[in-house]
Amino acid sequence: METKRLIIDQIKETDKEDYFINISHDKKVLETFICRYADTLEEFDFSSYPGRQDLFAIRLKETGRLIGILSLFDEKDGALEIGYGVGSDYWGHGYATEAVKRFLEYLFNERGCHTIYASCFTGNDASRRVMEKCGMKYDHFSEKELTYLGVERDLMYYAIHRKPDVILLNGPSFAGKSSVAMALQQLLLDSGTDAVILSLNDYLKMSANEPIWEDDVFAVMLRMREDTSPALQEGKTVIIDHVITSTRIYRALTDAACGFQMKTVLVCCDVETLRRRETGRGDRCAGSAEASLLLVRMKI
Repeated sequence: METKRLIIDQIKETDKEDYFINISHDKKVLETFICRYADTLEEFDFSSYPGRQDLFAIRLKETGRLIGILSLFDEKDGALEIGYGVGSDYWGHGYATEAVKRFLEYLFNERGCHTIYASCFTGNDASRRVMEKCGMKYDHFSEKELTYLGVERDLMYYAIHRKPDVILLNGPSFAGKSSVAMALQQLLLDSGTDAVILSLNDYLKMSANEPIWEDDVFAVMLRMREDTSPALQEGKTVIIDHVITSTRIYRALTDAACGFQMKTVLVCCDVETLRRRETGRGDRCAGSAEASLLLVRMKI
């Protein structure tokens, strides 16, 4: 992982001296960062640190030297807690905030976490500001949670939740988007992510006697957008079952996403299957499935 000024990677055997100087022997850091103090480099037991999967180095890009660390623990069901510490010689430069922001991106986007916690001792305003600058919000207070350096410590916990997504299932009528949407919704619910389905079928009046035109579809976009925004603000993932046949429809959907990330999935099948499903349902104008296959924008 990289930022403008930093590299975040695993601890190496060659990091022992930097780790000692900036973490384990730095009394200013250890006032608020829980770690065993090491008096000399010779007595510092570093053997278990290199290669650990729950411990990461914060390095200056220009030198490659370790100036701090990131840790993660208590991972369960997509939620975990992180810790961070930077050597006191490097305080006041924004390195902790820069590193934590990038670490959160990694945990959300690559590790699939949905909730991340961090904590600090009461009175540790510098750490609290790091959490706030990274978008974390106060979550709860824990009185006398632990004893450190002979003192009972209260902790303030902060949390950040993964931004909800909009998942757009695009494809012709009768391609199976509804089944995919329901299966996807169940997977998300099982993983602890609340999800709702918005289907074009619920907004359009359809019959076996009248064809559906692009103008008809575009006309209901305002209602879909009105339903999408509140769900996203509530932290829900929105699954949209749709047939994208024009650029303006797609733009209306991106507007409905309200700046949240939108992932597009194409759901399709061969024309014979579409015809068979259309005939079996009997609730659409004859030929609508094949027409939607010809008109749907496969690449958007």
